[in-house]
Amino acid sequence: MRKSLVLGSMLVVPVLAAASLAPLSMQPGSRVWVDGTSTTRSWHCESTHAVGSAAASTTDLAQLANVGSASVTVPVATLDCRNNTMNGHMRNALKAAEAPEIRFRATSVKVNATGADAGTAEMAGTLSIAGQERPVTINATVARENGQVRVRGSKRITMTEWGVRPPSLMLGTMKVAPAATVGFDVVLKP
Repeated sequence: MRKSLVLGSMLVVPVLAAASLAPLSMQPGSRVWVDGTSTTRSWHCESTHAVGSAAASTTDLAQLANVGSASVTVPVATLDCRNNTMNGHMRNALKAAEAPEIRFRATSVKVNATGADAGTAEMAGTLSIAGQERPVTINATVARENGQVRVRGSKRITMTEWGVRPPSLMLGTMKVAPAATVGFDVVLKP
């Protein structure tokens, strides 16, 4: 009896240890968007189908001072501009057939807790758009809410730096500006 108890304990400990090391993963309610302007109006395209994780196993902000890595992936086909024509132009501009995902991979995440449930984060890594990767640093706010971590931020980019040619329509009378803002509001939990 004692041997089976010891053997059972030996099997349970690695399982519990692995569970405690489970990374934080993105939860429903997370969203990523791209905002920009054109010569005729501003535009907003959003996806609620992003997936991602962070190499941390706690939502305690004080223990998240340095997170080794994090990632977010957004399928381009899930970005919705609430206009089918615009969706098509956006997907063509982002080269969705060749590069079907927008990805951010952070190799360093520094969290600065400003209180028990709030803080800021600086994420350094690579942003991949239209198959082109560029190094970026993104600043965000972090908050602990209902046992989860909510991370919100944005990064202003110039599309042409990623090889994206802003759409131009009606013989050039309607042009999309090359500057855009990639924003995110993601919820993570173990």
